[in-house]
Amino acid sequence: MQILQSLKTSVESILAEEVSRIFSEVPYAGHLTADNEELDDAYYLRHRVETICRIRLTSKTDALALFHMVDEDYDAARLWARYLTQELNHDLLFLKDMHQHGFSNEDVFSVPPFASTSALIQYLTRAIHHSGALPAVAYSLFVEWNSMRGSAKVVEKAEKKYSQTYVMGSKAHIGIDVEQAHYAGMLDVAHRLLEKSGQAEASLIELLRDISGFFRAYFNELYEHTIGARSS
Repeated sequence: MQILQSLKTSVESILAEEVSRIFSEVPYAGHLTADNEELDDAYYLRHRVETICRIRLTSKTDALALFHMVDEDYDAARLWARYLTQELNHDLLFLKDMHQHGFSNEDVFSVPPFASTSALIQYLTRAIHHSGALPAVAYSLFVEWNSMRGSAKVVEKAEKKYSQTYVMGSKAHIGIDVEQAHYAGMLDVAHRLLEKSGQAEASLIELLRDISGFFRAYFNELYEHTIGARSS
């Protein structure tokens, strides 16, 4: 338990540092949660499209990680498999909100992912093939930690602008993450994998920093394709 708490402290320190870097280096990075800015339609909707795309793409890397995790730690694989079963349905929740904005499933799926998203998936695929399941777990740690701290603010801001009808799926997503304690679960899986393999905590920290770099690139692209494009 003490080792798990130590890992939690290290992970959260790094994540706070990396998210702070995103906010300081990327234009408009805090827009989705900022109280003093009206939500930009194009920025918000393109972000939601990419969220759905990322969920569906990482389902493949998550499944690849499960393949490896069965050999690495079968008990951890049980936890991971239950988590994946829930995650596979999360695209439906965000699609529900997009339908309210007039987007069909085909509209959403026809939008190609940003280069940063494609690069992230390629990175995770290579890393999993090379070192096992931990890179996929690191990705889930990153997104679940951020979801726990920022998603409610994003939904609140969207609801204030569009009404409750437009955020029912997003609200349900938050409820599942909280009820199922996804972040704590991912921390437990990461701890099990590190302990079983004898890998140093530093290997997880390095993965988290790399993943953060892809999200910095993503938010730069999101800005350039929406607000930045209008400005220029």
